[in-house]
Amino acid sequence: MKQTTKAVLIVAGAATVVAAAIVLAIRLGRPRQRPRGSQDDPSPEAASAPAPVRLPVQFTRKDLPGAIVEALEYVVRKGRVQAAAWPLPRPRYFCVMVDGKERYYELDRGMQATDFGGLAEGSFRPLPPEMSRTTSVFRAVAKGAVPGFNEDRGDRILILLCPQDDWPKVSLRWPPVTPRQK
Repeated sequence: MKQTTKAVLIVAGAATVVAAAIVLAIRLGRPRQRPRGSQDDPSPEAASAPAPVRLPVQFTRKDLPGAIVEALEYVVRKGRVQAAAWPLPRPRYFCVMVDGKERYYELDRGMQATDFGGLAEGSFRPLPPEMSRTTSVFRAVAKGAVPGFNEDRGDRILILLCPQDDWPKVSLRWPPVTPRQK
């Protein structure tokens, strides 16, 4: 091989090494770019999406919750029931709290205990099977008090049993909603 060819190959190899070193130095000098939508680096769309909010359950005797309370007071004594309605128009969720000896909850179909903030923190436990007949009466009366209650449209009722003296201490929250749902 001629000396000129060897020199050209050496220079070309050295130039390749220098170019690779420059590219590597540039890449190491700036932050690594992540693909759009990556878990670590959210896309602008994900960053601008509103965070879910858990609205507090507010018991009242007005409107539909008031109708539920009034209907249930025929089954249990007056003053031993309170009710709340989810502030969103659809689906309609209702929470009914009835005076009981211990803290229990019974969910309607499709509901998850983890959706309702405050159940675990408030020491509520799932309702024992032997008490389900009583709460099914509460549920039926509450559904009858709500005009147009329709489970197929997603309307649901959460039944809570709790000592009445504990009611002011209970802090419950509805399932998370995004501000666009409000």
